[in-house]
Amino acid sequence: MSPAPGLPVDETLLKAMEHKLSDLAALWRSHRATPEAETITRQYQAVLRCMIELGFRAPLDVDSELPNRLMPAEYVDLFKSR
Repeated sequence: MSPAPGLPVDETLLKAMEHKLSDLAALWRSHRATPEAETITRQYQAVLRCMIELGFRAPLDVDSELPNRLMPAEYVDLFKSR
């Protein structure tokens, strides 16, 4: 689902969410071998899916990404045809 046509994208909100992704990615890297990694991954995926629903279409910084196998399909699909 994408934002309704004509509605502005809240860039401030998306930027805050992008910072949250960066924090979660760093947290995941420091906990990847622990039981908490799965919870962090689910939170990360939920935030990124929400961003995409709100109109986010840009590639993330490498430091803000999880390994490809953990990235949501909605994000991967944005860049398949490029």
